[in-house]
Amino acid sequence: MDVRIFSKCNFTTVGLREILSSIPMLSIKPVNRFTLQQGKKKCIFIIDGSSEGFEEYYESIRTHFYNMASSFVIINNSPNHPPVCIDEKTILISKSAAIDSFYKLLDFVHLHDRRLFSPVRLSKSEYAVFQHWCAGYTAEAIADIIGLNKKSVLNSKSRLLNKYGVQDKNSLLLIAKIIFKDSVIEEFDSLPKPATDINMSHSLI
Repeated sequence: MDVRIFSKCNFTTVGLREILSSIPMLSIKPVNRFTLQQGKKKCIFIIDGSSEGFEEYYESIRTHFYNMASSFVIINNSPNHPPVCIDEKTILISKSAAIDSFYKLLDFVHLHDRRLFSPVRLSKSEYAVFQHWCAGYTAEAIADIIGLNKKSVLNSKSRLLNKYGVQDKNSLLLIAKIIFKDSVIEEFDSLPKPATDINMSHSLI
């Protein structure tokens, strides 16, 4: 199975290649643009969510190579969290994840184990709160727009963090970029960056 790595960070690319080189079934190549031809064998796309051009690359390969993609694995530069299934082929994994958990994820992908691909389900109100929150609206404004009270909006925000299993708003914004694409406003640029995981000796990268 082919693996294509998209990252502008050499450290990330080298780390992933070193990890994946121990798996004989994988053929690994770093890319800055798609280099596959239609009709080739199945492929895993690993994409660095913190790299410039991430959204454009992700959309391009989903458009051109969706059928041949086994999965799109997006690396999240955030505190450690369990893998998040965003849609039927897109998985978000923390850059601080243990290497063993990454190997397990690849095993699921290779075996086409559908237990892995159970996307997070949002209610209609949670979806609306998520979209407006990531577009920069306050809880009060969201309540007015979608017809909920402020407490319900705040409860929906808490449920979003719990459902996706992430610890920070930057991770939710990355998920929102994938779900809502162009409708998301860059609202969280001023937020502090995720804390670096001190124990990197057993992390993914």
